[in-house]
Amino acid sequence: MHSCTGTRPRRPRGGRVLLAAALAAAALAPGGLPFVAAEEPADPVEATIGDYFQELERAGLIDVNTGSQRALAAELRAAEALLADGNPFEAAVALYAIVESPRFTDFSDTVEYQNAEYALGVALAASGAYESALDTLVRVLERGPSSMYFAPAHRRAVDIALETRDYRGVLARLDALRLSEPLPPGAVGEQAYLRARAAYAAGDLGAAEAELVKIGRKSRLYSSALYLRGVIRARRGELQAATDALCEIAQTPDTDKYTFVVDDRYFTIKDLARLGLGRIAHEEGRYDDAYYHYFQIPDDSDRLPEALFEAAWSMYQKRELPTARDLVDEFLRTFPDSPLVPEALLLAGYIELADCQFTAAQAHFDRVVARIQPVVDELAALRKDPDRRSRLFDRALRRWRRRRDDPDARRPLAPKTRIDQVVALLRLDPQFVRLHEAIAGMRRAAGDAPHAVRAWTTLARRVARQRVGAAAREPTAEQEDADDANALLEDVRRLRDEVDRARAELRRGVRAGTLPADAADAERKRLDLLASEIDVLEADVDRAARAAEAALLSDADAQLGHLVGRDLAAARALRVEAAALLDRLQAAADRLAAGAVDRLYSQMRRVVDKAKLGKIDAVIGQKRRLDIEVADLSAGRYPPELFGRMWEQGLIGDDEEVWPFEGELWRDEYEGWR
Repeated sequence: MHSCTGTRPRRPRGGRVLLAAALAAAALAPGGLPFVAAEEPADPVEATIGDYFQELERAGLIDVNTGSQRALAAELRAAEALLADGNPFEAAVALYAIVESPRFTDFSDTVEYQNAEYALGVALAASGAYESALDTLVRVLERGPSSMYFAPAHRRAVDIALETRDYRGVLARLDALRLSEPLPPGAVGEQAYLRARAAYAAGDLGAAEAELVKIGRKSRLYSSALYLRGVIRARRGELQAATDALCEIAQTPDTDKYTFVVDDRYFTIKDLARLGLGRIAHEEGRYDDAYYHYFQIPDDSDRLPEALFEAAWSMYQKRELPTARDLVDEFLRTFPDSPLVPEALLLAGYIELADCQFTAAQAHFDRVVARIQPVVDELAALRKDPDRRSRLFDRALRRWRRRRDDPDARRPLAPKTRIDQVVALLRLDPQFVRLHEAIAGMRRAAGDAPHAVRAWTTLARRVARQRVGAAAREPTAEQEDADDANALLEDVRRLRDEVDRARAELRRGVRAGTLPADAADAERKRLDLLASEIDVLEADVDRAARAAEAALLSDADAQLGHLVGRDLAAARALRVEAAALLDRLQAAADRLAAGAVDRLYSQMRRVVDKAKLGKIDAVIGQKRRLDIEVADLSAGRYPPELFGRMWEQGLIGDDEEVWPFEGELWRDEYEGWR
């Protein structure tokens, strides 16, 4: 009834250097702000964006007199337009150019400047740079509860904590605020909810509930707190108390004046509360009540498949077999791609068994085995093939994102292939989704590393040659050397990627048995030798590139050149750090994926085994039924189902034949005949 928790894996630092390069380059050549990647907080020794602006101002490359409230408002509108268009990276660059620039320092008390600070936190959070977003939001919160953007900034910080599951980390930041005014009730309730979630994640249910009772009805997290209280009581076995908490959510009408002091999680929580009430009633044997709660879940809810399936189970437990049969048929017809389909197929067979339809049950269980056994075979192959397993989860995640972002894509479709069936049966753990998002971010960071180096090299070139009012346009020998070395370094790294792909193809061929063992060993040795040669070549070219960049910065302004040189070295280290962390994240993701496939394999094996046992039960039931009929016939008793048949046969002579009625009965001819 409650999702698992975990912490978001952190990406290596490196985006800040690219962001600073983009901003400084934009200040030197105002022709537009380039694309930047999401980033993580810098080390204390790393230059901040403010440091760059200070050095640019000292060197005379920024004129603070060009700042005005009108210019601030215009740049803010442009940044907000980027954010509204779904470009948080570019919006963050534009907003940093407002918040950190000395041009607008004198306007820090204006509404526009504070709006830019808050919007920067929003843009960074949307980019996935949660730590930097929190840095910016804390800056907004330090203005105090009476400031205009305190409440939205506090809500955004709490949302980041809920998104990343880093409850204690965000609470530590909020507790460290030194405010001269008391917190508003909404912020007090939000922090109490974070403390409750942290205690719940640690297994301290008592402390969690003690925090949850502090949250009032006017809090946007009130319904979430009520639901979590119900979950805690259910875990303790206090089912009546859990029912009371969940009923308060489910029975609150949508027209209540407090109902919409909520966010978009409200209706999801209300559906979960109804589902929880149904499960508690089912656990206590109140099957009619369970049926009622399940059918309170609306048709547009994501929880409808679970409600329909569990309602069928409740009716089966109550032995309302026709109703249970109808519910299972509706479930299988409406949600053919649900992960609950195998269990629903078993339930359909159990219903036929309970109704003594042994022949139908036997045929049904045969169909279940024929349908699920290929899935078991596919899962057995996936357990042995990490590459296929990785592609499977990539496909499952694309399907999950498509259904999350596009309501039209949620329309159920029957799986056509075995791999489609496996994808439909997979349940993506939230921890795996967060880890896969981190991997996707790391892949982007690794891909952006060459662009970061080029951006910093371009900035170094401008710093070395540009002064106020003039700049040399033709490249120098040092610039050409740096460009050539960086281009060669990128070529060497692309060659390494080709070797990695060749190794993956080699492993795939060995697993498939299409490559002889001796040929595979020879190819493996050749690739290992080539990889070692690439390592040596890459180290040599990297040293040459560093030397060329040092020569490029030798004539630059001392302070600014030092900042650029240090961050250029950090940009070079970005690829290495990103690759190392990417390997660790991928290894962790593969372990989670392997565990998920193993669990699904075991579940499908159990479904097949239960179907085979169900068929045995059907055969035994059929035999027992025949034994009873034989015993009754021996005793002169006829089964009730033979009475009508024997009466009709007794009325037919040996030379007579019965022709069944084949006409049409018009319903309207008989309506109202009385």
